[in-house]
Amino acid sequence: MLTKSHLTYDKCQRIICFLRHVSNDSIKKHDDLNYFKQSILPTDHFQSSLPHLSIPKLDLTCQRYLTAVRPILNNDENSYEQTRQIVENFRRGDGKRLDAQLRQKIKMNKHTSYLSKPWFEMYLKSRLPLVLNFNVFFLFTDDQQQLKPAARITNYIVSSIRFMNSLRANWLDSGLYYLNSKRIKTDQFGKYFRYLPKLVSYYAAVLQKFYPLDMSQFNHLFNSTRIPKVNCDLLVTYTENIRHIIVIKRGHYYKVNILEQNGQLLPIEKIASIMKYLYEDLNEEENKYSLGYFTADKRERWALIRQQIEALSEYEDDPTKLHKSLTKKERAEYISGQYLCYNALNRWHDKPFNMVMLSDGTLGLHSEHSWGDGVTFVRFCNDINQDAYEYGRINSSNYSLIKSTAYDCIEEIKFKLDDKLKSDYEISKHNYNKLVSNLNLSIYQEEVLGKNLLKQFALSPDAIMQLGIQMAYYKIHHRFVSVYESCSTAVYKHGRTETIRSVTNETKNFIETLTTSNDKQLIKSLLKKCSEKHRQLIKEAATGQGFDRHLFALKYLQQIENQESQLHTIYTDKSYELMNHHILSTSTITSKYIAAIGFGPVIDNGFGVWYAINDNQCQLLVTSFMKQELSDFMQAVHESYKELANIIKA
Repeated sequence: MLTKSHLTYDKCQRIICFLRHVSNDSIKKHDDLNYFKQSILPTDHFQSSLPHLSIPKLDLTCQRYLTAVRPILNNDENSYEQTRQIVENFRRGDGKRLDAQLRQKIKMNKHTSYLSKPWFEMYLKSRLPLVLNFNVFFLFTDDQQQLKPAARITNYIVSSIRFMNSLRANWLDSGLYYLNSKRIKTDQFGKYFRYLPKLVSYYAAVLQKFYPLDMSQFNHLFNSTRIPKVNCDLLVTYTENIRHIIVIKRGHYYKVNILEQNGQLLPIEKIASIMKYLYEDLNEEENKYSLGYFTADKRERWALIRQQIEALSEYEDDPTKLHKSLTKKERAEYISGQYLCYNALNRWHDKPFNMVMLSDGTLGLHSEHSWGDGVTFVRFCNDINQDAYEYGRINSSNYSLIKSTAYDCIEEIKFKLDDKLKSDYEISKHNYNKLVSNLNLSIYQEEVLGKNLLKQFALSPDAIMQLGIQMAYYKIHHRFVSVYESCSTAVYKHGRTETIRSVTNETKNFIETLTTSNDKQLIKSLLKKCSEKHRQLIKEAATGQGFDRHLFALKYLQQIENQESQLHTIYTDKSYELMNHHILSTSTITSKYIAAIGFGPVIDNGFGVWYAINDNQCQLLVTSFMKQELSDFMQAVHESYKELANIIKA
């Protein structure tokens, strides 16, 4: 279990910044300091022609659900038959009626997807704390220049402002997914498509096997916040011009102007001087009543408390938090814990993202999830990292010449808490400590197998990673359980995610055969079938042809919009509950700029599993509230991947 005792106090000092946006309407002219290089194609070039997320045929949804539920019933044929009858009743009755209603509804709302509104509400109506239940972290790779923390964060603040300005000016590159491994340069692509009408540009791109991505989530990246409300939170984006960021250090809030009146950045050396002062010279005592603990509490409680804190409106304009806080593995696990859930003193969990810097210069994001998904997070991470590495104005040489100065740019924001709020603060702090004290986190990173090996045998890397996770759980419990794997549907207008149900009849057959047979050819043949099936599931999910989101939307329609007194029994059936009891909640996102990603387990007896695979090694970051079982699981993971590697090589 991670504890604060791993670091001394001076090593645990924190700085957090909220980047706030100034409208670039006042910046009339493109310049290299305030913007990225202007894209040939406008950011929204493909947005109007993006296809809608299609609703799967109800018959296919029902069949896919039955196929997915069968292996996790673990040969309980009576339960399967009962579920089959319930699904058939649903298909012919309520399901058919609700499906027709859903299709009619989307015809009247062609500006969005059938999933967008219910998916937002799923997040915003949850009354659970954001910490561990929803928020995620992204840990950036180490700084190769080994800059001082204040120097590094200056470059990232500048890169983030440049990203914001380019986004607002419609000058940011449109997101594209390249189906071919050989990519053409964005500028070359833009020259081909800049003259096409927007309404047809998407289809022309697809003919060349380029898939434009939905860019709507970026509207919530800056100047936005989640506001706690009774029953359902609000996701709000502000438009007024802001010239400052908010820096949080040891629970104190500092308003720091970094932009001129016209919206342009202050001289970079001046920003570096301010950051140097805040980081190296400002040594205040820890704030006894930092509001971060309130943001980590249950939403209903935080909503009522927030109503009493008028001064909060002082910095709701925008987000980018920056935070600065033993074998190599122990250090990695401790740092990951810091980014995921520790030190609410210096977090504002409602913000789209917190940019967090630890005292050793480690940098990353802690992000709220309702507004966006992994594709958007990673695009932002990639762009600001690349910009900071390639165009960072502050380096070791000029930073050493910069003097630490506060100027007149810093103003501390103080919140007055009466005795009632101080009492509420202690309760929220206790709730937070109780929640995070039970979390355990473990990292696995070994050169056991990698993409190079799998490519030799035409095996899907994602299929093999998922199979290893299933094998590990089966080694301990001798049964199959629900596995959730998130898949982006960002190639559609307002697309969010679909679920890949990676436990299949094929993986079940393979794992069971391993325990009963030594026939190497048979085992290899079954492994190939697992890979082929998983590829099929990925394709279906990425094209909106899974079953989870369709069933979810029909349930929302019956329960929330129609307010029918009784849900169909498909939603109360044991099999549906089992399917949505995600013992293994998994996700994979990779980037050369991201060292690790993490999130909490979604249930008390579950695991939160981020995984990645590169050419020669595989990596997992796993969280759980079960200390001993996590240790057993990680050992089983290692054994499983070794076993798979040996099977493939044999």
